[in-house]
Amino acid sequence: MRKEDHLRANNGRAAQGRPRGLWLMDFDGTIKPSGGRPVSSEDGETLNRLGGDGWFRVAATGRSLFAFATAWDDGMELDGLIFSSGAAACLWGAGGPGRRLFSTVMAPKAAHRAGVGARAGGFGFFAYHAPPDSHHFHYLRPVRGKVPAGFDKRLDMFAGQSCAWPEAWFENWPPHHAVSQFLIMVPLDEIDGVEAEFERLSPGLSLIRSSSPFDDGMIWLEIFAPGVSKGSAAARLAERLGLENVRSVALGNDYNDLDLLAWADRAFVVADAAPSLLRLYPDHIAPAGGDGLKQALRALPPDFLKT
Repeated sequence: MRKEDHLRANNGRAAQGRPRGLWLMDFDGTIKPSGGRPVSSEDGETLNRLGGDGWFRVAATGRSLFAFATAWDDGMELDGLIFSSGAAACLWGAGGPGRRLFSTVMAPKAAHRAGVGARAGGFGFFAYHAPPDSHHFHYLRPVRGKVPAGFDKRLDMFAGQSCAWPEAWFENWPPHHAVSQFLIMVPLDEIDGVEAEFERLSPGLSLIRSSSPFDDGMIWLEIFAPGVSKGSAAARLAERLGLENVRSVALGNDYNDLDLLAWADRAFVVADAAPSLLRLYPDHIAPAGGDGLKQALRALPPDFLKT
C-alpha cells in the first residue's frame, strides 16, 4: 500500500490530504486521568479540532491494543495508535483500530535469557504475547522477598488473559511462542543494578522504566527487542506515512515517554510528572483531566501552527 493510501485508509479528518503535522499523546496520566475518569470534554473537543486543522493525531500508550480500545471514547477522533510502549502501531479510524503498520517481538534467544534472568533474580515477570494479542501473557510469581502488591493486583485484574509460565520453557524455549515484552517489578533503590544485570545478560535489548500505578514503591522495568520505544515508533510511523519532515508535538508524563518527548519538535509534560521530566521539559500543562491538551495547543506560537 502506498503512503498516501495509508492516510486515506483512515476515516479521521486529518487523513484527508497531507497532514499539517503530528500530534503525539501519551494516554494514561497525560490525557486520561486515573480512577476510571474519562478524558476531559475540553481535551476531547481539542483533539477533534486538531483533526479539523489538519493534524495527524496519534495516541502513544503502554497499553495493549485491546486495553486501549476498551478505554478510548468513541466520540473522540484519532488517526493512529502506538501501543505496547512502541512495540507496534496501527491506523485508527471512526470504527476503531485499522491496518497494523508494524510490530516487533523479541528474538527467541533474547526472550529466553530475559526469562531466565528474571527467575534467577527472584523477581518474577509478566511475558506478553506478540501484537496485536499483547494483552495476553504468561506470568511467573516472584520468589524473592515480599511479593509486590502490584503483582497480585495486576494478575487479578487480568486473570482471564493470563496463564502460568511453564517450567519447561526455562530449558527448552518453544519455537512457536513469540514474546513482545517482559514486565518486571523492581524496588526503586535496586533499579539501576537490575538494569545493569539485564544489559549484561542480553546486550542491546531496550530497557524502559515506568512508574508503578499501584503506589507500592516499585519501578516497572519493561524489556523489549532492540530499538523499541515510543520515540522510535513515532519515527517509524512518520516514515511509513511519509511524514518525516512535518512538525511534531508530544505530550507525556512518565519515564517511558522520554524518547517520544525527545523526538518531537515541541514537548510538553504534565505538572505532576516525575521531577526529572519536569526539569528536562519546562513547558508544563495541567495534570490529566485538567484540559492539558487544550493548554498545549494554546501555548504553541502562531508561526508553529501555520501550514
